[in-house]
Amino acid sequence: MKALVLPCGVLLAVALTVAVSAQPAGNCTGVVQSLNSTASAISGDAGSYWTHRSNFVDLIFGPRSSEANAKQNAEQERTQAAGLQVAMPNRLATFKNFVAMAQSQSCLPPDQLSAIVEPTTMSAKGVNLDQFPPEVPTETTVQIGPPELPH
Repeated sequence: MKALVLPCGVLLAVALTVAVSAQPAGNCTGVVQSLNSTASAISGDAGSYWTHRSNFVDLIFGPRSSEANAKQNAEQERTQAAGLQVAMPNRLATFKNFVAMAQSQSCLPPDQLSAIVEPTTMSAKGVNLDQFPPEVPTETTVQIGPPELPH
């Protein structure tokens, strides 16, 4: 038998999906617990992502840019944020599976489910779509006013 090496988020998503799939139909308690814990994990990872991104910006452009080792520390912040960002699509897919299970089993009223789904999905998508600013500000060649004629 060969060992399969997967990124941490993929393994978690597979393990959670298998665990919930193995539950008997109508086990709303387990589905809702899994839904809530996955939503909480997404929220925590999103918060960590934005903290790392903020630290990166402060270290490159802000008041911390004059610190010793600012560039190295900024790169560490970028790397840590990137790891969270890479794992987010799998977390979101797992979350969506739990949402589908909760809907199919009518585990939560629609308004309660929506109160969990909307902010969680927005957090995950915000992280997924974000791009770090470039370390070197891009120079603009925009001129104000009409071009001048040669003299």
